[in-house]
Amino acid sequence: MDHDPVTNIESLGWNDLVLLKRKYSASIREVTQEIIDIDNNKLPRVNQEIHEQKIGLNRSVVKSRQNRLGIQSANSDLLAISEKIHQSKNFLGMMQGRLPQEKEESLMHIAKFNESLINGGKYSSAREKYQILSLVKDATMKIDALKAFRTIKEQLQPLECQCEVTKKSIRTLDDEYYTLQREISRCKSKIKNLFDSKHEIIAERADLLLKYNGISIQLDKINAQLDIIAGERRRQKQDNFRAVYNVNISEAKDSAKKKLQSGSKLSLEELRLLYDENED
Repeated sequence: MDHDPVTNIESLGWNDLVLLKRKYSASIREVTQEIIDIDNNKLPRVNQEIHEQKIGLNRSVVKSRQNRLGIQSANSDLLAISEKIHQSKNFLGMMQGRLPQEKEESLMHIAKFNESLINGGKYSSAREKYQILSLVKDATMKIDALKAFRTIKEQLQPLECQCEVTKKSIRTLDDEYYTLQREISRCKSKIKNLFDSKHEIIAERADLLLKYNGISIQLDKINAQLDIIAGERRRQKQDNFRAVYNVNISEAKDSAKKKLQSGSKLSLEELRLLYDENED
């Protein structure tokens, strides 16, 4: 329905005004229902969606921060493991060319044999004793070198495995981080769109209020014009009633006069009419 102001209300008759009032009343009920729907449904629904998206955004942001801390911790672990691997490989590379040609079992046999000579006093001079001790010391040093080489080599493989596990963990954390960043971006975009929708709904509500006020003004004008017409009708009806009443009174007075002149008995009302006329 066109809600433009009606400029010629004064020229409309009663029936046209009543019809126009019905149309405007239906329109104002429709606009009222739309405003109620916005207040009870549209705005609460979009506010709830904004609230839920903000909760999801905060949850993703917290996870993202925890994820970054996890990545930093894993990188620190990887750096420490890599340093250990580097040191171990350097040690093994340095020791590779210095390892004794003898087997560890042979060296242990040499050490034990010469120790038994010392313990049994089976040497003829101090010089021979020194030479035997030197053989024990040399064999022991070579044994220690072989053991250290073996120990470092045995430790290297678990370190390399731990390094691979840590790298895999970092890749997993990185994937999770980028997934969270996409989710954060999605939530922010969704919240922005929801706020845009909320602003549109608020603007729609403002337009409906303006429309409501405009229709109310027109209804007030229509009601005022109907009151004017109704007042005119009441005055016209009263004027018609007075005219009929005056005619009836005049006829009654004439009849009373004739009865009085003819000597007929007058009623109390007829006497009052004649009395009032004489008073006038």
